[in-house]
Amino acid sequence: MKTPFKLHNVIKRYGDREVLNIDQLSIPAEQIYTILGPNGSGKSTLLRILALLLVNDAGDLEVLGEKVTWEKRQLLKLRRQMSMVTQTSFMFSGSVFYNVSYGLRVRKMGGRKVRRRVEETLEMVGMSAYRDADARTLSGGERQKVAIARALAINPRVLFLDEPTSNIDVASAADIEKHIRYINKERGTTIIMVTHNLFQARRLADEILFINEGRIVEQGPGESLFTQPRDERTAAFLRGETIF
Repeated sequence: MKTPFKLHNVIKRYGDREVLNIDQLSIPAEQIYTILGPNGSGKSTLLRILALLLVNDAGDLEVLGEKVTWEKRQLLKLRRQMSMVTQTSFMFSGSVFYNVSYGLRVRKMGGRKVRRRVEETLEMVGMSAYRDADARTLSGGERQKVAIARALAINPRVLFLDEPTSNIDVASAADIEKHIRYINKERGTTIIMVTHNLFQARRLADEILFINEGRIVEQGPGESLFTQPRDERTAAFLRGETIF
């Protein structure tokens, strides 16, 4: 599927305040797609609507080839093909193995397959040695790697990342960026990421969407948007200036 997400006139309001208004948006498959914007611009709201965790108030949303009706059976089917990692990923009480295997057990996968999948995924993120460790005693960077492993264990078609490295040390962040690239290139996983880190966005993104006050300002290939922004608001944001 070349375009797993399509939005048309999607609006989200909180009370009388409109926080998102997207006229048209298509997100390509098998790319690292990064959403940038000032605080309060609607980035996380957009991410949560795409992940089917937040209902839009108006407009049409197409996810993985289906027009979203928000019917319970459809939501379960679509959500099971996607995963999300946030900046403070919750760890269940128990071992790293228990945490990473959680989604597989919910899907009633057999024990032998669960063990193999968990071991493969932990190896992918460099956490095999922590298999039996208490997940809640890990460092911030280690927890994020476990969260990514847990998200990847179900082989999602789409991985959502909401500020995945904002609360961890530089070395762990660099390690996680390496895993993000690997997942995208080797697995073909579509990755949609919100980040405040402009350097990270420039290093990782195939495509960047810049939004301000809930509206799309500019969209384009990662490097060209940084070097030749077409809109002055984008240029000002990239220079670190306050946007009004």
